[in-house]
Amino acid sequence: MKPDLVVKNAKIVNSLGTYEGHIFIRDGKVLSISADLDGEPDSVIDAEGLYVLPGMVDDHVHMMDPGHTEREDLTTGTRAAARGGATTVIEHHRTIPPVFTADLLREKSEYLKEKSVVDFAQLGGLAPDNLDQLRPMWEAGALGFKGFLVELHGAPMLSEGVLLDIMREVKSFGGVCLYHCESDSICRLGKEKIDRDGRTDYRSMLEWRSMEAEYMASMDLINLAELTGCRSIIAHVSQPRILEAVQAARRRGVPIYAESCPHYFYLTEEQGEKLGPWAKFTPPPRPESVRDGMREALGRGLVDIIATDHCPQVKADKEKGNADIHEAPFGIPGIETTSRLMLNAVSSGLLSLQRLVHMMCEQSAKLYGLYPKKGTLQPGSDADLVIVDPDRKERLSNEDIVSKCGWTTFDGMETTGAPVLTMVRGHVVMKDGHITGEAGVGVEVTRN
Repeated sequence: MKPDLVVKNAKIVNSLGTYEGHIFIRDGKVLSISADLDGEPDSVIDAEGLYVLPGMVDDHVHMMDPGHTEREDLTTGTRAAARGGATTVIEHHRTIPPVFTADLLREKSEYLKEKSVVDFAQLGGLAPDNLDQLRPMWEAGALGFKGFLVELHGAPMLSEGVLLDIMREVKSFGGVCLYHCESDSICRLGKEKIDRDGRTDYRSMLEWRSMEAEYMASMDLINLAELTGCRSIIAHVSQPRILEAVQAARRRGVPIYAESCPHYFYLTEEQGEKLGPWAKFTPPPRPESVRDGMREALGRGLVDIIATDHCPQVKADKEKGNADIHEAPFGIPGIETTSRLMLNAVSSGLLSLQRLVHMMCEQSAKLYGLYPKKGTLQPGSDADLVIVDPDRKERLSNEDIVSKCGWTTFDGMETTGAPVLTMVRGHVVMKDGHITGEAGVGVEVTRN
């Protein structure tokens, strides 16, 4: 069978190593990978001197479509994903209406059809009263479910009793859940004290969303995963002691995993105070010593998944937090900057390219049932790939942001390493920072 495209002279990276070869593609799939280049098809991409990674699978994005499309929509968000090297994004349920039923999941699928530049999938939402909808959502194509152990963003808090029932149900059909772990009671009492004191400064937000709140909820989640055997992921972990606890639990057979985000390896609470509302996210940035511990844990392989938690907000809404931090919404964009920040971590010696592929491509694809269609480059896989220049120096800038929000927390930061080409099922959707893919190139995908 003759290929219709070849990516030649590639340094191909997987989680085990790097090897040189030519990637032959036909009909959007990897046909073969060979050290020999026997004849070339009409379409050739020369990756000489560059690295070729599997397309990144981002398990944590909030595109807000349908709903708050003034912040983002699926087209603008996936254009930004293409610039950042993400070829599959897993969209969360917090749209309008939130996806808590199989019917709503199917309606959202129909609405999003033909709107995406990269491939996408969906998570269903967890609520205290939708236990009977979890299996139907799974059967309708949801890759998993998202829930909150704290009331946030209008999402309902899930108590331990509710979680126990949810996790037993999800375990019964082999599903997976991603959880936002902060203790509702600790956060609630902290906010009451801050309000009594009339605090409106940035540090009051740090005290409200405390390290203790995240730690206690994470320990509860680990224990519940051990009791039920339900595959569970703790979202956006900000502390090394939680990473240690997750790995210790997995060594004793608990199906628990840790996701984290670049802001926990780069930002400190001191920097957050200077940035104010532009660094308002939760869990928030931690003290420098904790940030340094996260960087060390990253190098030790304690992080399972790197995601973006892409949650863009309108500039005018963020600016409300300049005078009163509580007036600004939570959330920062990240889908364009995450790969650059993590490649910069590679350049800085914090981790290897192989480990980056494990965290940003392979592991998320495996946990959500997309592997080996996604998350790897091997014969039969989708031809999703990212060509990376490890030496490319960039200055992150609000002016370059493709996301509808038009800003980044990391404005002005200099990085080394960047995607220079993104391909989705054989279609080049980004080249040299320019988006070449159109809405409709991306399709909704579900488990293999």
